[in-house]
Amino acid sequence: MTAAAALLLAILIWASNSILVKMVLREIDPLTLTWLRFLLAALFYVPYAAATWRRAPGYTPREWALLVVAGVALVPAFSLTLYWALIYTSVANTALVRMTEPAWVLLLGALLLGERATRRQVAGLALALAGTAALVLLGRQPSGGGEHDALGIGFMVANSLAWVVYILCFKDLLRRHRVTQVTIHAALAGTAALFLVTGPTHAMTVARAAAAMSPLAWTLVIVMALIVTIGSNQLFAYGLQRVTAGAAATYSYLTPILAALLAWIFLGEPITAAVVACGAVIAAGVYLVNRA
Repeated sequence: MTAAAALLLAILIWASNSILVKMVLREIDPLTLTWLRFLLAALFYVPYAAATWRRAPGYTPREWALLVVAGVALVPAFSLTLYWALIYTSVANTALVRMTEPAWVLLLGALLLGERATRRQVAGLALALAGTAALVLLGRQPSGGGEHDALGIGFMVANSLAWVVYILCFKDLLRRHRVTQVTIHAALAGTAALFLVTGPTHAMTVARAAAAMSPLAWTLVIVMALIVTIGSNQLFAYGLQRVTAGAAATYSYLTPILAALLAWIFLGEPITAAVVACGAVIAAGVYLVNRA
């Protein structure tokens, strides 16, 4: 498989994830979905981690802290904010907010790491945030959330911030560790944190909800665990090892387009002129951020 084919397939899987989530959330709540998805993934992650633990370089105390932060950002923070966002707003809106992640990287880099931004990057950041604000005001769609679209977009902003935190920790850990190792260990750390915090109060509720799920919902959850959580990450890592990071990142800009098309086909969500206009403003801002 070529790097381009692997990256395109990973992006297509990521774009379809929101469609699957919307369908599953008709039967269960976000916490139950997060539990089931990562519990199933752990059935494959744990044997791999156990088999490779001795061969992998050990983590320093600082790296352990980064690994835990990355895991919490990935599993409970990223997943739950995405699922809550999809309850309140449309797939297209969530995908457009996801496009602003380079702008959040710029902002957090300046606030936390003292990195200096160029005037063009600052202008791009302002443009991307303006597009997001316009989306809150103009992007309301009959997607099941109605008047709560602004709340859904707020959850997606939090989702993007969680992803940025994960990426920043992830990149730091890659200085001494392999991609697959960090991906799996971070996912297991986040899953353990999720279970420890929510298990005592919600384990029985999750079990009852899982027992009441339809065969279709179980099939979709298994697909999300095996193909979206595990398969797509391996495909993206395969492509990332064969092209530059910048080239790989450009493929992610196809996600909003594919997600909106899939939502229109399978969920009947309309693609309005306002959403297209907001998407163009956000894309222009992200372009400026990446050009500098």
